Amino acid sequence: MSYFPLFFDLKNWNVMVIGAGTVAQRRIQSLAETGAVITVVAKEVPASAEELFKELSLKGVLRLYKMDYRDYRIQYPFKEENQFRGGEGRMIVLAATGDAQADRLAAEDGRRAGAFVNVAGEKEQSDFYFPGIARQGQIVAGITAGGQDHRLAKAMTQAVKRCLDEEMTGERSR
Repeated sequence: MSYFPLFFDLKNWNVMVIGAGTVAQRRIQSLAETGAVITVVAKEVPASAEELFKELSLKGVLRLYKMDYRDYRIQYPFKEENQFRGGEGRMIVLAATGDAQADRLAAEDGRRAGAFVNVAGEKEQSDFYFPGIARQGQIVAGITAGGQDHRLAKAMTQAVKRCLDEEMTGERSR
């Protein structure tokens, strides 16, 4: 199957990220500049994420709920009126807990709420791939290896970043 790349203006979209590990952090960093309203639900916040989450919270880009997703789910169903701010119902759910059951529940809840869903490492449960992103100024490239080879996608993203850096700054690696 061939996938078609789309670029959305995510300003005021509601993005719920379930989990705060390495994958979730990369996705949050990629989304932080888009104008999306990011809500993170995580049992624990690793030390590596604390500074990032604090900075984004102060900028008003991110809300953090430190609790087990299953508890959050019971207390704050997706359809609760004030669950998501703005976005006129446009939602994305990114499940990246590493806990298959929590990720599955997040995906089910997201779909019931009409969200586009991505479950990290589980293409069968995902509506879309979260691409590797290479950005230089106004140029943005999204890279995927069809959900088959994450290392290849990462390597190609880095190669495109280097290429963009060289082309946009006029500096060639020797």
